[in-house]
Amino acid sequence: MMSPLRLKKEQEVLAERVPPNMYRFEGLNSFSPYLLIAAMTNSGKVYTLKIHLETFPENVPQVEVLNPIRDKKGKKLNEVSGQMHVLGSLHGHTLICHYSAASWTPQVSLYKIFIKCRLWFEMYEEHLKTGYNIDTFLKHQS
Repeated sequence: MMSPLRLKKEQEVLAERVPPNMYRFEGLNSFSPYLLIAAMTNSGKVYTLKIHLETFPENVPQVEVLNPIRDKKGKKLNEVSGQMHVLGSLHGHTLICHYSAASWTPQVSLYKIFIKCRLWFEMYEEHLKTGYNIDTFLKHQS
């Protein structure tokens, strides 16, 4: 769980870089804290992320996309897929890959997770246009 000092630093970074109406922390004094944050792509589409903070920053947090996410053929992206950088689903929402466990360090900020997820959405929208898997545009980390 995040220390009060870490939470303060995360809040400061987000306050500098993300409009205040685009994010909020929820459940900070509960067993299931999370960050809700909206990501707008270059096309203007807005996606809402739920970043689970139960074991952040020690472990890679799960990131749910609260919008319905479907592939170019209309099939819901809710199964594990390396080609699409999807980790399955939680509560019926797509879980997207942003960091592998091997590349994770506790120094990674919530803002950096947000940026990587926003990049995922840009590649997802390219998939919707072209039909190419996200892995075509966004390679896996080693």
